[in-house]
Amino acid sequence: MPEKDYRQFKSDITIADLYPGLSPEQQAEAEYRLLRYLAVVRDIFEQITLEDPELLTELERRAMLRRKRNNPCAS
Repeated sequence: MPEKDYRQFKSDITIADLYPGLSPEQQAEAEYRLLRYLAVVRDIFEQITLEDPELLTELERRAMLRRKRNNPCAS
C-alpha cells in the first residue's frame, strides 16, 4: 500500500482517516491503543528529561545525523 501524504489535510487526522476499513468499534480500540502508546512515549521522554538530559541531547544529535545520511539533498 503506498504511503499517503497527510500534510494535505487541513484538519486533524482521525483514526478513520488512517484506517477507513475498520469498524467503529475497531477504530475506537485503535485510538485507545494509540493514546496509550503515546502516553508511554511521553512518560519515557519526561523520565529521560529529568534523569539524563544529556542523553536526550545525544539522541537528538543522532536522529539529526541519521536524517542527513538518509536524505543528503535536504540539507
